[in-house]
Amino acid sequence: MNMVEDFAPRLVKDELGETEEEELREIWKKESEPIPKDASDKERYEIAYRNFMRNWVSAHNFMKTHQGEDGAKKFMQAAIGRWNQRYSGESVWLKIIGAISRRAAFRILAKRLAYSMQVFSPFVVTELTGKRMILKVEPCKIIGTTSGTDFCSMACQNIIPVWLERKFNIKMNGNRHGPDCSVTFEHF
Repeated sequence: MNMVEDFAPRLVKDELGETEEEELREIWKKESEPIPKDASDKERYEIAYRNFMRNWVSAHNFMKTHQGEDGAKKFMQAAIGRWNQRYSGESVWLKIIGAISRRAAFRILAKRLAYSMQVFSPFVVTELTGKRMILKVEPCKIIGTTSGTDFCSMACQNIIPVWLERKFNIKMNGNRHGPDCSVTFEHF
């Protein structure tokens, strides 16, 4: 949530102005479900998850509405840039490890990805070698939400794969079948 709340309003302000930035924040407020104080941890998580998905999708749609495909591309580039910032420290030491052992560096990166990507949907790692990791997502939690198909297209099929390719020379291929997905990560 912090990631989108960091880069999206700044992008909107830089590209469209302060009035539109405030408009985006109002959209987020209006679309967000309040989290009841007496809700169980599971209910709190589910509401926060839906809010997270909506914020990403509505920010992307906001840029697309105001600037067309150019705005959508700017949003995607800003998102990729934010992912790069967040994981910049890891890329340096992974390059050092990769100079010694490409397989070891891949396994370390794959394990970190497997851990950090759990935020999107629970999955099982069905294969992990020094060359490839395969995740099975059955069913995908993203697809089960209102904004899921849009988020999948934006993040799973574009932002994360482009970021992995640029930053780590890793190819990410998703194979979606209904609500299930298989995702393969490997070197180019």
